[in-house]
Amino acid sequence: MSDSEKEKKKHSNRHFSVSVIGIVIYSIVLIGVMVASYVGVKVVFRNYDNMMAQAPQEIQEPEEVAEESEPAPTPTPEPEEEPPEDVEIDHDIDADSLTDPETGVVDYSEIRFKPGKRYKSLKWQDAVFSRIENIKDPANAPVNTFDYKRVSAKLTNNESSEYKVYTNPDNKMVEKITEIHDCGGNLQIIDFYYDNGDLNYAAEYKTFVDKPVNLSSANIESRYYFRNDCMVRYIYCKDGNATEYRVADIDTYSKGTVEQFDYLEKDMINRAYIVYNLAPTLPETEILYGYVMDEFSMPMEDAKIVVKTESDNRVVAETVTDGDGFYKLAIDCKDDDTYCLTASKETLTDVGVYGITARYGSGKYSIETIYMGYENNLTQYPSQFVVRDALDPNKPLSGAGVMIRKGLNNRTGEVMQTGAIDDNGNGTIMLTSGSYTAEVSKGGYETLFMSVIIRLDHQFAMGFAVPDVADDTYQAVVSWESAPLNLSSKAISSNQARVIGSPVDSLGLTTAETVTIDNAGTDDYRFYVTDLGAITSGDLMAYNMTGSCAYVQVYDSNGLQGNFHVPAANAGVVWEAFEIRNHTLLPVNSYYYAVEDDALWKTK
Repeated sequence: MSDSEKEKKKHSNRHFSVSVIGIVIYSIVLIGVMVASYVGVKVVFRNYDNMMAQAPQEIQEPEEVAEESEPAPTPTPEPEEEPPEDVEIDHDIDADSLTDPETGVVDYSEIRFKPGKRYKSLKWQDAVFSRIENIKDPANAPVNTFDYKRVSAKLTNNESSEYKVYTNPDNKMVEKITEIHDCGGNLQIIDFYYDNGDLNYAAEYKTFVDKPVNLSSANIESRYYFRNDCMVRYIYCKDGNATEYRVADIDTYSKGTVEQFDYLEKDMINRAYIVYNLAPTLPETEILYGYVMDEFSMPMEDAKIVVKTESDNRVVAETVTDGDGFYKLAIDCKDDDTYCLTASKETLTDVGVYGITARYGSGKYSIETIYMGYENNLTQYPSQFVVRDALDPNKPLSGAGVMIRKGLNNRTGEVMQTGAIDDNGNGTIMLTSGSYTAEVSKGGYETLFMSVIIRLDHQFAMGFAVPDVADDTYQAVVSWESAPLNLSSKAISSNQARVIGSPVDSLGLTTAETVTIDNAGTDDYRFYVTDLGAITSGDLMAYNMTGSCAYVQVYDSNGLQGNFHVPAANAGVVWEAFEIRNHTLLPVNSYYYAVEDDALWKTK
């Protein structure tokens, strides 16, 4: 190859190399531009997606920003006004104005009190709850020894509420009121706590049976925390999961959540102060009720019922029975007196029921059914007595003496006959038709007082004597006539810290159970009897227990302290017989035909 040809070929190769390099550089630049564009677009869309996710704030389309523009300054929020120190708010109102003057009905829907000014920086102060409830040691909670009253009021829609008012004896201030609102199918229960008259805290839950609950458990459905009449915190619990709402976060909630928060605050403030002004002023009365029958178990219409004080024989109430032999009347509560109820009717022998109490805090007093004999029927029946040991119902009480008095719960009146119990725990005394009291006494046992009902088809009485009771102890003996009947009895202390049952199962021919409350102290105990058989079978409207003539006798180291008889002609499966509050027995006699699906009512 010539020199000129070699030079031409060399130039051609050099030109080709430059072209290839240019193409490569161009390709790299093009790829870079595409990548940059992709990244920029992706950033734009990612930022927009983030904005859309910031619910419930209102979303706006992003504005275009000019190149090299200065960033917009961030506005400085105005500081919130500092909340004042706790202020005095006048919540007093004429209690008479809270009820309808003609019907006496309370209407919670009428707004009488409104929330205070809302400050997001307000904090709740535990001024009452922990101090009086003592959750860690409920048996020694100060509220257990507070002055206590139980009153009721009619509400709209034919509903009603019962109020338990707790007054601190040291400062004479009402610091807690429990409202039991009967909604027809269930109970709405609200515990209101007041600090010097200001609502401080409220706890709300629903139930079928009014009973002690653990105040720090998930059983409490709603908790309301207040300061200066502003709800600063609300906790809602469902299925064991709690959700908290705070006034400090109110701006972050959806419109619907804020509206609900506002509604709860307004409703609870209004209701709490209506209750605070009304409940302590309501007159406290005790309802006495029962039935009157003749010796043939026929209802006695127009029998006269008179209630007198036992201290000075003063008439405090009277009425007559209806066509079913039923009566109901009210007497004022009074701690320092007892009463006698007498049933009378022409041609029939008068019957008295003695030692009726009407202490402050009492509920209803169920009088056992009164049976009256005819004056012209002098037939005497061989009346058999059977007495057993209450702690061992199969063990007869032998060698006991018996004294008979006319009337029911007659512990001190004139003795009309005497007798004795043999080694088998049996005795026989001749009696005419009517209602009597047998006093059975034996060394080592508390004196037994048992009702004796004699009529044409009934000349039998069974009682259960309690061995001497130790100090700071209660023995509650539940007995009944109908067998077999599967009743269960239990005492439940405050905060449901103790649930005490009977070691004896009442199946078969055993017709008695004894519940022992030891180390009672000043704790509050509520006593329930349940028809376990009917609950298990699902027959919640059963009449088994109410027709069994069941009754409870309560003893302490000073002997018999109270008799409580199952209300007659009531359908249901749970009977709250009484409450022991600050060493005082209070009749309750609430009856329930629905129960929660838990072990408390469905097991022994």
